[in-house]
Amino acid sequence: MAFPAVASAQGLAFFMYNKPYLTICDQIELLLSRGMVVEDRPKAAEYLQRIGYYRLSAYWHPMRERDPNSGLVKDAFVRGTTFKEATDLYTFDGRLRLIMLDALERLEVSLRTEVAYA
Repeated sequence: MAFPAVASAQGLAFFMYNKPYLTICDQIELLLSRGMVVEDRPKAAEYLQRIGYYRLSAYWHPMRERDPNSGLVKDAFVRGTTFKEATDLYTFDGRLRLIMLDALERLEVSLRTEVAYA
């Protein structure tokens, strides 16, 4: 079990992870057991090794089933969910972030110039 440190006003606080360590192969098996379609296992392993399970989990979170009564998110995926859809969403998010940062930089430079010559 890991003991990650969390900074707080009182100093460092430690807590335990309750989830066991999973190898990349175990992570793929977990996704398969929850209904995700993984068409290219070597490519999925590469993504998991390079990006990480928990970083990618944010991108497949919307693809998880919800309890119809409570609306709570279940561990199972919506039928037909693919690993590629999650990685495509990850790639799209990265590209969109770069476009937005570029636009923000141009806006900042323009505004700074306008203020300087005002």
